[in-house]
Formats: sequence, structure tokens, C-alpha cells
Amino acid sequence: MKTNSNSRKSFRSGFNLIEVSIALALAGIAMTYTYMVISNGLKQQRMAAVISNAVHLAKIKMAQIDSVSVLQSDKTTGEIPGYPGYSFETMIGEEDMDLLKLAGKEGQKPEDLLGGRDSEMNKLIMKRSGQANQGSSTAGIIRVFRIKVTIKYPTGSGTESYTAETFKSAQY
Repeated sequence: MKTNSNSRKSFRSGFNLIEVSIALALAGIAMTYTYMVISNGLKQQRMAAVISNAVHLAKIKMAQIDSVSVLQSDKTTGEIPGYPGYSFETMIGEEDMDLLKLAGKEGQKPEDLLGGRDSEMNKLIMKRSGQANQGSSTAGIIRVFRIKVTIKYPTGSGTESYTAETFKSAQY
């Protein structure tokens, strides 16, 4: 008896509907994730440029304040021309700064800032200046101007700010 070999072998050709649906779903998820990562990267790139502008503008404002020959306590605000949505605020205030507290040696003597009365640095300062211990005469407190510059910049959901702060001696 002869049998047909074609009837015994079940030959499968192509994909069924479930396999194609799963493959399309996986491809869709991968594409969505890829687009989300690209979009987030572009958004971060724009924010980096905006923050970079704010830092640059703060440096310029600090340089303008530093170039003034006589500082005085003041507060100013205003818009920055050429940069829509950017504004600045400067605060200059005079205050006393305790060097001992700043150095973490609160409660000690001023000469301790330089390593004690017999330290080599103290001897060198006295030799060069021809004066007694300068730390003792100031008691570790100096008069300074606190300079604070705040740049406000636009973001997609409102405004944020970048603040730079420094000190400048009131005596020199």
C-alpha cells in the first residue's frame, strides 16, 4: 500500500496571529521607551543651556560689583536685557566675620589661628610687618561685605534661581 508522504507531514508555513501581535507589542514598547529617552535628553540639554546662561550672568554681575571702588550696603533687582525671562537680585550687606568661628577654633585665642604665639608663621608676620601680633589686635573679627547675586531663569514649569555668594573685606 502506498501512502502519500505529504499527508503525514504537517508542514507549517508563516506566523500565526498571536506571534505577530506579541512581536508588534514588544516593538511598540521598545520604540516608546527609545522616544522617551531621546525626549528627556533634549529636555536636559535645553535646561543645561539655561542654567549655563544663569551661571554666566551671575559671574558678570559679580564682576560688575567687584569693579566698584567703594561698596555700600544695597539691594537691587531688575530684568536682564537680551535674556527674556531672566532677572537678577543683588544684596550687599556689611557685617562682622569672626575668623576664629570660621576656622572652627571658636573659644580659642586669635593667635591660635596662626599656630600659636611661638609659631614660625607668627614670627614671620611680626618680622615682615614690624608690628606685634596682628591677630591679637583684631581679635579675629574683620569687617566684610557679604555679596549675594541671585539669577532667576525660566523653566518649562515656572522659574528657578541660581545664587552665588562671596565676601569682600571692607577695609581693603
